[in-house]
Amino acid sequence: MIHPSRPAAALLAITAPPLLYVLFSLPSILTSYRTYLAIGPGGLPHNFFGFLLQACLRVVARSDVRAVPPPYYHFDTSKSKSNDPGDDEGDASDPDPAVVRRYAPLGRTSFLPASKPSSSTTAATTESRPGSGTGPGGLLPYRSSARPTVPGFVAPQRQTSMQAPPEMIARMEGFLQHLVGGENEGVLELRPSGLEGAWHQAVFLRGADDNMPGYMGRAKGEIVHVHAEGSSHVTVSLVDGEEAVRKGWAERHPLSGVGNMLPWSYVMLYAPRDDEEYEVWTRLVVAGCRFVSGGRDIKMAES
Repeated sequence: MIHPSRPAAALLAITAPPLLYVLFSLPSILTSYRTYLAIGPGGLPHNFFGFLLQACLRVVARSDVRAVPPPYYHFDTSKSKSNDPGDDEGDASDPDPAVVRRYAPLGRTSFLPASKPSSSTTAATTESRPGSGTGPGGLLPYRSSARPTVPGFVAPQRQTSMQAPPEMIARMEGFLQHLVGGENEGVLELRPSGLEGAWHQAVFLRGADDNMPGYMGRAKGEIVHVHAEGSSHVTVSLVDGEEAVRKGWAERHPLSGVGNMLPWSYVMLYAPRDDEEYEVWTRLVVAGCRFVSGGRDIKMAES
């Protein structure tokens, strides 16, 4: 009878557990990979290498993308937490002064345009909440339904439920085209996204990629782009980002606030499904353009 050598036995003891883990995890990995491919291209290679790369990014990515208040707030441990299981808002006092300084002077200013007078949104749905925008139009209504399903990939970040119909996506893309024209033509331009790739058109601050504040990170002068299923990414001010997440219209990117990758206020706006949600989307897009442009008076485009 041949007995295995001690080195061989030791090698087997070391390699067997990870091999068994991979074997048992393979069905889950394949399912996740199929979902990754089904989402479509965006940012990372649309193949298994891109899938592995986004998996590696999970080491630094954040999972608290829907946290209210956001992670850069100081929590007051002297306050007792709510016993209401439906309350997803923690107790916090003020944002981290270092974050406020980094996004100064406009980070704590709302740039949301006022809602249209014809909107059916009532005062009850737009009441002020702590941390909401401070500008003349710095309030949003609460989104009327639960948040959509967003798979846990670091990138691309997309929603797989409550997607927009093709006519809505065409309307959104048309809005961006009108936004960069007319009175805004000297400030904004439309060109292929530097974050998502050439298959996505994005609004940029004209000629400013190399002269942006440090907090813009890899976004540089890119302000907003629309995805194939109707969601979009936009950089807004801190308070407008807080308002959008709090009211259920958005969530932060997993890399928002991570090092110098993306701004804390780089958020994914959920796909609008009707005229009222589309109006909220247009307000947030214009707010982002005003913030990134340094407070310029960006005019609302024709819807």
